[in-house]
Amino acid sequence: MHGDKDAVVPAKDVQGLVEKLKTQKGIIIDQKVIAGANHFFDNKIEALMQSVQAYLDKRLKPAENTAA
Repeated sequence: MHGDKDAVVPAKDVQGLVEKLKTQKGIIIDQKVIAGANHFFDNKIEALMQSVQAYLDKRLKPAENTAA
């Protein structure tokens, strides 16, 4: 998660880290940018929480049993 108004961590630094992590075997990167959010997500907590919840729902979803 990164806010596009973050004055503490520049977007180029985040993108550089994301690109490096994508080259690592077995690492899945799902980067999201929250429009209008600063470093602390002031006034954007709801958008942050929705994104985090969606990510957790996706990653923690029990594997479906495909055996017949």
